[in-house]
Amino acid sequence: MKTTEQMYDSIKSNLLDSMLGVMENLKDSEFIRVFEELFKTHFNVSKIEFFLYEDNQFHPAAALLKEDSRKRVGVLETLTSPMLSGTFSETDDSLDFADDTLMIRNEKREPVAMVLVKSTDEWHAFASSEYFKEFQLLLGRLIETIKGYQSLYKHAQNYESLLEATKTFNSTMELGVIHSQLVSTVSKNLGPIRVELILSQEQMDTSCPYRLFDYTNELPSTVEAFLSGELTLGKDTENDAAILSAPVKGMQGTYGILQLSAPSHQKFSLMQKEFVRNISESAGHAIENTSLYDQSHRLIHELQLVNVVSKKLTERLSFVEMITYINDRLKETFEPEEVAFVYFREQDPPVLSKESTSYFLTQAGVRYLDYAESRIRKENGAVFIADLKNEEIEGFTPYRSLMIAPIIITEKIAGFALLMHTEKYHFTFEDFKLVKAIISHSSLALSNSALREKLQDLANKDQMTGLYARGYLDRHMSSAYKNGIGGAFLLLDVDDFKQVNDQFGHSVGDCVLQQTAELLMSSITEKDIAGRWGGEEFAIYLPGATLKEGKRLAKQLLLEMPRVTQPSVTVSIGVSVWQPSTNEETYQQLFQNTDEALYSAKSGGKNRIIVSGSVLAE
Repeated sequence: MKTTEQMYDSIKSNLLDSMLGVMENLKDSEFIRVFEELFKTHFNVSKIEFFLYEDNQFHPAAALLKEDSRKRVGVLETLTSPMLSGTFSETDDSLDFADDTLMIRNEKREPVAMVLVKSTDEWHAFASSEYFKEFQLLLGRLIETIKGYQSLYKHAQNYESLLEATKTFNSTMELGVIHSQLVSTVSKNLGPIRVELILSQEQMDTSCPYRLFDYTNELPSTVEAFLSGELTLGKDTENDAAILSAPVKGMQGTYGILQLSAPSHQKFSLMQKEFVRNISESAGHAIENTSLYDQSHRLIHELQLVNVVSKKLTERLSFVEMITYINDRLKETFEPEEVAFVYFREQDPPVLSKESTSYFLTQAGVRYLDYAESRIRKENGAVFIADLKNEEIEGFTPYRSLMIAPIIITEKIAGFALLMHTEKYHFTFEDFKLVKAIISHSSLALSNSALREKLQDLANKDQMTGLYARGYLDRHMSSAYKNGIGGAFLLLDVDDFKQVNDQFGHSVGDCVLQQTAELLMSSITEKDIAGRWGGEEFAIYLPGATLKEGKRLAKQLLLEMPRVTQPSVTVSIGVSVWQPSTNEETYQQLFQNTDEALYSAKSGGKNRIIVSGSVLAE
């Protein structure tokens, strides 16, 4: 025979296993059967009556055994009808058997549930044991856990239903579908509660049953919900019903009321009210969108596009990157058959964006570009052509619908976007206004980008000589070094430059520096970089160059310098060459070695070249 301790250990094991099954299956009836099995197995009790404590009252759970369905409301919402004395037609006879009561409390000593039991010897013995109070507390914990778990599950069900309904709302432009989905979803989730749709205007295109809102005959709570746009609770005394009225509203107004009727003693839970509020508002927005479809659809689309473009253009994009991005958005939004983005570069010919369609690389496409440029310059603004006539452009014109929007920077036309389609009237005037808005909005960003690039160029260069500043040269060489690009490095110093300033004045000295810079620029290729190192010192970086190539350039500069400067001056030059290494100190050593070579050239008599004794390599 088991001891009381062994029995309690067995009870705990069985109870925990059973509760895990309840949480896994989420069947309301299992919640009751676990307790029936528990008392039958361990205490030889053949029948119990189980009650849950909610809203300061105990509620019978027997009805759950008749509604074993996941699609019905859960334990918390089924047991909203309080147990009233003398009204249990279904359970009165069964309650006569009970002669003992198990009150189940939580750790705060608050009632959680109650079990009516017909006492047996086993039950009496256990109830008198030292484990009984612990048993009560365990049951309280498990019941609250199960109730919480089922509440979360019901929340998930509600949100899943809300999500599915919202998908339907957003995927249709038919009022009848929205009305039906609203009523059916609420009816399905709230079980036996009566659901009625009250609309503010008569609807000819809906098959869903409804009635018109009538101020004079509606319940006060229904009128309040319609006027305030807020969820209201009320009572229908004539039908002995509790009423929940949810406004079906959008941004522009209230389009109706979703009214729920339940027995007067029933309370609508917070979960129910939240669900009804959310789905009613979702339906209201869908109805509003349907009613204002043409206008709102376009407005939302335009706002989204402008918002996306604006956000993107706030990023630090280069001028070309911005052109490319805007080009892509135009293709995506207006679906032209051909699109071109052209921008002007001072004296150079117009540049066609590489993202433009290949048609504009043909002779026929070039004619359209020329036509577009001539039209925007003539009109000094955007041009909309719904049906281009053959006589308006030289040659055959398969493309009939055109939109041309100029890019204006500092009040000058800096380029244009051209969208074309073979179908006449393919682009609407609303499309044209949106294109103008996008391009106009983008022009400021493009202007800022161009200005930023110009300012960056100014920051990177020495203003007197036009050569790159030392900081830029250092950053460029550092980047090349890290990317595995070696090369030759030259440091030049104008000999006796102080004497030039003292003898001829600083303005002449400045001219000598500018003449030196011109010589350096004319002596290097596009990939090379010449910079002013500081004062009368200059530097040249030849990416990937060998020592032989570095010496050749140094000799050329040494010979040309006296010829191009007035007054004639000479230079001393230090040369180094290196291969990149992962050691940062090696990179810094390059400058030191070159500087030492330059110092040797100057101290050795000037007007000469000294090659650094150590050629840096990995």
